[in-house]
Amino acid sequence: MSRDTPRPERSARERGTYARHGDDPTLASYLSSLLFLLSVPGAIALAYGGHWAGLYPYAGVVPAFGLVLAGVIVVAFAAMAVRRRA
Repeated sequence: MSRDTPRPERSARERGTYARHGDDPTLASYLSSLLFLLSVPGAIALAYGGHWAGLYPYAGVVPAFGLVLAGVIVVAFAAMAVRRRA
């Protein structure tokens, strides 16, 4: 972050939650990063969890992973579309 313009120092929480500058992180950017970090491990866990629960054989883990990951992407895009309309 550049120090060219004088402005009062803010805490990390204030910078993230009440961002008013394009370079400041926002709550949406934090949630996007969290989704990026947790989507693949979560999809793997759900796919193996379905196998361990007896919902499908071992050969169905990879297709289940693909479906869960596609579902996560659809939910993320739907949330962005709803948020944009509001």
